[in-house]
Amino acid sequence: MAALEAVIGGGGICALATATALSQRGWTVTVFESRPELRVSGSGIYLRNNGLAVLAELGAYDRALREPFWGRGVIQLDDHGEHLVGGTLPPELKICATPRSDLIAGLEQAARNAGVTIVTGAEVVDARPDGTLIFANGDRVRADLAIGADGVWSAVRRALGLEESRIKALEGALRTIVPGTQDDIPEAYRGFFVEQWSGRRRTLVTPINEREIYLAMTCPEADATGRSTSIDASWSERFPLWRHLFARISGGVSWGVYSVVKCRTWSAGNSCIVGDAAHATTPNLGQGGGMAMQNGMALAAYMANVDDRRDIPAALAAWEVAMRPHVEQCQHWASMFGEIANLPPDVRPRIVRAAFGDPWIREQLLAMATSQPVTEVDWSPSAPC
Repeated sequence: MAALEAVIGGGGICALATATALSQRGWTVTVFESRPELRVSGSGIYLRNNGLAVLAELGAYDRALREPFWGRGVIQLDDHGEHLVGGTLPPELKICATPRSDLIAGLEQAARNAGVTIVTGAEVVDARPDGTLIFANGDRVRADLAIGADGVWSAVRRALGLEESRIKALEGALRTIVPGTQDDIPEAYRGFFVEQWSGRRRTLVTPINEREIYLAMTCPEADATGRSTSIDASWSERFPLWRHLFARISGGVSWGVYSVVKCRTWSAGNSCIVGDAAHATTPNLGQGGGMAMQNGMALAAYMANVDDRRDIPAALAAWEVAMRPHVEQCQHWASMFGEIANLPPDVRPRIVRAAFGDPWIREQLLAMATSQPVTEVDWSPSAPC
């Protein structure tokens, strides 16, 4: 029997992970990326237990983590530079940061090794529930399964009428990478990722290898000075501890406002969405990439038990029933964490310390990171959803 075919709109982290997982389970998969090359942005990305496990399962681990920075933990500093919360992680928890370019390279390599076909310069602008993707030049392809992994502004989600809401957050982030080593980090914080507050602004200092540091500088979108990609001197004034790193910013700074996407359902017929297209979240838990890869692998696990395209809608429904609670829990707590930015500076320390000192809240914040990726399921087309 011929292998079932999947087509994927989008060529980012989720698309490549999903494509590889499907291909490794016997599917014929083609990825369509709108840009001339696979997407690479000038920023870093956090990976925790779940994302690391997915990379290992896909065979992408070694290349994606060519030279990552393994953090001992995350430390938060208050508006006065005093230790707020955080410290060394317990041994069972892992966290690293790596350039997104390395992650994409590792996932691309794994996808090609698995037999995935990657087509660039092919912009998906429309989709149909029968498994059809339609391109900007008028071309179309029809497969047994069509997947939109085309990001927050997903054309596939819009075409299939799946969106319930897309809420733009009040804040966003400037992102860039600068030269830097552990010698550029105060001795007390070396080996850690450091987040510092100043009013409604904050700076996240993230080493991503031995010679580069990823800077994420967040503020409300209404803060016109703060969000300027020219990096106003006020950042150095408000965060003097990191003045020397701000001085190294020479270009390649991006600004983006966070969005949270909620959908009525993730699928229609033989077409579905995954990743930011289905469940974009704020980055406060560092789970955007890990959660997307984990859900893409779970999708492939359900598709592994399908050998007739007529059973795909039932498999998609079963996948959503299984995964949606985990995804929505992660979205919820990432948004809750983001509300810290709206607390008055004199109130923030006691609220944050109380919250992070509560075992139940810590469990919720770590739930997705510590969950085990779904690599196989006992669901079959004859089983109820």
